[in-house]
Amino acid sequence: MKQIFKKQGIFLSIMILFLIIGDLQIPYYLASPEALKTVYSSIPTWYPMYALIGLASNIAIIIGMWRMKKWAAYLLITYFASKFLVDLMYVLPEKQMLVFITTVLGGVFWFWAVRRKWNLFS
Repeated sequence: MKQIFKKQGIFLSIMILFLIIGDLQIPYYLASPEALKTVYSSIPTWYPMYALIGLASNIAIIIGMWRMKKWAAYLLITYFASKFLVDLMYVLPEKQMLVFITTVLGGVFWFWAVRRKWNLFS
């Protein structure tokens, strides 16, 4: 088991696992749009396509991070930027602080996880 995580390290591997777990909820939210209304003030018509593109990019990020590819880190930055903008426009005001805190903390943890291993990325 130790060999599997040797290159990525435990922390980056845990971050990848959290991304996998987070992505498991996307199909649920696509199938149950009412669940999204607990966080978002209104669901734009393009949101399901955005969620599917986000899911596809996250799968690419997972594979790229596991294989230690720099393009995955750049794609992750793009993902966080788009998430921040969509959340800024559509998250309910009473939920904004919690959503922004979790987004910022996620970004900080990802930055730290990647930064520590950046010299191993190709």
